[in-house]
Parts: sequence; structure tokens; C-alpha cells
Amino acid sequence: MTIRVLAVADSDSYLKWACATLDRIGAPEDEGLARSAVLVRTPIVPTTNQIAAAVAGSSVVRPPVLSLRELKEHVREARPDVVLVAATGPVAEMVARIVVRADPANRPALVTGLPGMALPATPRGTAWRRWCDAFVVHSRREIAAYRDAFAAHDAAPRVVLGHLPFLERLTAIPSRPTERVVFAAQAKVPNDRDDRVRLLDGLAHLTNEGFEVIVKLRARKGERQTHNEAHPYDELWDAEHERLGHRSDAVRFVDGPMAEWLQPGTALVTVSSTAALESLALHLPTALVDDFGVDATLLNEPFAGSGCMISLADAGKAFHEGGPVPDAGWLDENYLHAAESELPDAIAELARLRAAGELTPLPDVEPWSARRHAKVVAQSVLPPSVYGAILATGRPVKRALDKVTGTS
Repeated sequence: MTIRVLAVADSDSYLKWACATLDRIGAPEDEGLARSAVLVRTPIVPTTNQIAAAVAGSSVVRPPVLSLRELKEHVREARPDVVLVAATGPVAEMVARIVVRADPANRPALVTGLPGMALPATPRGTAWRRWCDAFVVHSRREIAAYRDAFAAHDAAPRVVLGHLPFLERLTAIPSRPTERVVFAAQAKVPNDRDDRVRLLDGLAHLTNEGFEVIVKLRARKGERQTHNEAHPYDELWDAEHERLGHRSDAVRFVDGPMAEWLQPGTALVTVSSTAALESLALHLPTALVDDFGVDATLLNEPFAGSGCMISLADAGKAFHEGGPVPDAGWLDENYLHAAESELPDAIAELARLRAAGELTPLPDVEPWSARRHAKVVAQSVLPPSVYGAILATGRPVKRALDKVTGTS
């Protein structure tokens, strides 16, 4: 029996996670698996360059971009056994609804997850995904957190422990003195303009300590990301470097796959990006700057106790001495554990249950029946011009959304 697995993504980070997760289900030559991926057209659909970066190194060829109506037809034609829903919350739930309605008598199994560190397990994030048959987590700490969070919604999906897929295949690279510092930028962390300027100033000062400084961007000007970026670093640098007393070329801005920059002689700095885990997996010097504190809004609470949290002012000295020393116990308890991935067996079991017609009936998948939920979903899945036109007509948003997406 060939197991057909379809991944559906909506943004650059989710597409990267989806492609790498598909590759981790089984060996590329495994004839018992048929894997494919598509993107759904939403306001945050990645650009051509972002798609190329997300699929780099995976077995996924450039995925087609489909409207939500087209997705329904694609599911009917492809007849997947398992659908990996890799999307932001409101879009993920809309995709799940479409997938189920494409073949309500024999729906595919639904698997989902988050594309990086997923702590804390939030009530909102799990509410949007309470329909899943299985939820993929990437650390031992996340198992209980997500079981409890789903239980609060009277849901009990199978919680599957795997590896962050872009870490599983990494091995240590040759050690070399640090010559380059790469900063992994994030769209919303920190979010304050002054904090982001302060970061750039601190990074530029590292050039005085003999390092080449690179800021690895998630997107260039005009490109959308999973999260909106109010103050892009490259624009801030153009506006502020002279006032800060730095040469315009003191910091270089790049995009593309992070793996291209995680090379011998490189150290990584970030606030809370999962790029830190890629760097740690390669045994590269890695620093999580704690200049702005440690809390849920900064997404850096999971790194507490890692041994890698230092101030940006101390980073240069630390890198000259080999970098912060990560705590071995923290690595195993968190995202660099050595446990065997449960995902391949879970996919096989879900496909078997689907074939036997034994999948557990899904809970209600329409939290947007209330007006406020309908608006959140509509803003997430429809182009701004279409959403604006719906509001202008005065029609109920949910009814218009169902008609536009073909989910009525």
C-alpha cells in the first residue's frame, strides 16, 4: 500500500517546515510513500525567492499555489491518505474544513504542528487546531504542555514527538575560530523600534572586535512573512546608521536559506529564532541575547537554562573564547533530544485507520461561526481588496467567506 501524504502550507516558515517534515517521514527512495506539497493563496503567500529558499535541500519541487476553491478540487483528485496542515491558525482551520468537505465520507487523516519552538502552548493556538488527529511536537517539554492545552478544548489528538526536521539531518562541522557573526532576524521579536535600533548598534560594534557582521533577513522590502514586520532591519539601518556613528557597510544584510551561512568560523546571535537550534546542532558558537528580558512575548522562555543566554555586549568576548557552553541536559530535554522520531509510525497508523474507515470523528470545526471569528478567518485567507469589498456590501462575513472559498 502506498501512503499518499499531502502538505498544505501558507507562508515561508510553514512551507520550510512542511517540506522538511515530509522528507523526515521516510527515505527518499521509499516506494511506499507518495509525498507532495501545495501552497494556498493568502495575503502572506511567499514570493518566488522565499519559496526557493523554503524548499532548498528538500525533495519537494516548486509547489503550486492554489486558491482555497482549487485546493478542494486538488484534494478530491489527489486523494491523500494524510494531509499535513502547515499553516497559521485561522488558515489551518479553514484548510482542515476544506479537506474534510472534499470527501466527507472518507476524509484524510489530519496532522498539524508548528514550525519551530512551540512553547508556551497557547489556548488560542490549540483552539484553531483542535480538529487534528495528530499534533507534532519537537521536544519532550512540549508533550505534556500540548496534551493539557488540547484537553482544555475537550480535544485529545495524538501528540507525536519528532525532531525539528531541519535539525535531524545535521551533524557537527569542523571547528574554527570565529570570524563572522550572523544575526538571525525575526519579524516581531523584539517588536519595538528603539529595541531593534539598539540591536543593530550592538551588532555593528562587533566589527570593532574583528568580526564580519551579517544580518540574515527573513524577507526583503515588500515581501510578506508569517508575521508582519513593522520595522525591517535593513530599512532601520539605512535610516539610523549615520546617527549611530557606523559606516554604511559595517553590517551586511542577506536573505536566502540560513544553512548557507552556518559554516565553520561562524557564530550565531539571535533573540529567539529557531536558527539558534540549527546552530547548536552544528556545534557552532550560539548566543541568545537577553538584553530585552526573558518572557513569552520575546519567545525566548524555552531557552532559559540553555547556558546560551548572554548580553549582546558580552557576545564578542564569548565568541573569541569559543562561545557560550550549552547545557547538555537542556539540549536533551528540549529540541536536540536523541529520541527516535514517532512521526513515521504515526503517519502509517493514521493511513491504516483511514483505509479501514476507523478515524475518530472530528469535533466541530467552525469556531468562526461567531462574527469575530469569521472576520479573523476572512482577514487571514482573503486578499485585502476582497475582504474590504465584503465589508462594504454589509453582508454577513461568514456567509460571504463560505461563498468565496467554496466551503458553504
